[in-house]
Amino acid sequence: MGRSGAGKTSMRSLIFSNYSAGDTRRLGATIDVEHTTVQFMGELNLNIWDCGGQHKYLDNYLSEQKENIFGNVEVLIYVFDLETTKKESEYALYDECLLNLAAYSKDAKVYALVHKMDKVQDPEQKEARLEGYRQSLVKRSDMFTPEIFGTSIWDHTLFHAWSQIVHRMVPNMATIERHLSTFRELTEAAEVVLFERSTFLVVSHKTSDSAVPINKYLAVSQAIKTYRNSCSQVQSPFQSVEIRNKSYSLFIEPFTKSTFILVVTADPEIEPALTKANIKAARIHFNKFM
Repeated sequence: MGRSGAGKTSMRSLIFSNYSAGDTRRLGATIDVEHTTVQFMGELNLNIWDCGGQHKYLDNYLSEQKENIFGNVEVLIYVFDLETTKKESEYALYDECLLNLAAYSKDAKVYALVHKMDKVQDPEQKEARLEGYRQSLVKRSDMFTPEIFGTSIWDHTLFHAWSQIVHRMVPNMATIERHLSTFRELTEAAEVVLFERSTFLVVSHKTSDSAVPINKYLAVSQAIKTYRNSCSQVQSPFQSVEIRNKSYSLFIEPFTKSTFILVVTADPEIEPALTKANIKAARIHFNKFM
């Protein structure tokens, strides 16, 4: 949800339809509501409603169609355009959306994405602008506790936001994380990351060093998705990645039917063949519950 031009369809196309950031320039305005069903992590179906942001549609969503639009909602993602010159109008629309959400889906989770953050170059100004949105949205959200992210289609921030959103939607995430942690410990890997197969969003990650920032894996996610798209353009399907040097060995391999796995080992005594064998053995186990 959000006003026309905020970038809703661009981010959906980039995450779920394998568009590049540049490709999104070809997209036109959304007409009314575009429905998309995406299979995620195997059996989880995400029914995504991309609501056009033109005034005539917004008025209809908040009046005649409000029960249809806001009923049975699990997650509301409101997209704010950082470049807007009508911030109070944006807040008013956000307020109306949450009012209807409270009436028809009071248990829904709310996310607010402050989009087009790439338009602000100075890091301190960028954080200040985002903090301004945080303070305003928390005050006016009443029944809901929104999670707020600054995003851009031109860097990993969009992958960060959507990874956090879908992470909370996977019903057996606690089981997945427990087994992933055990796998890392048994294989003595330095880092293990699970990516969803189609979107390459980060599902979960486990490391031996808690100080490793998640941004590292989000950058990998973005880079691999870009590379995979390039492979598709020359009709050469992406299969795997292997990087070895004197400091570490890195492997990105197909894992379960709905995931890829990244494994990094820093111990030079661990042979690459052993790491690959461990991934193969774990694949059988993880396929039982993923």
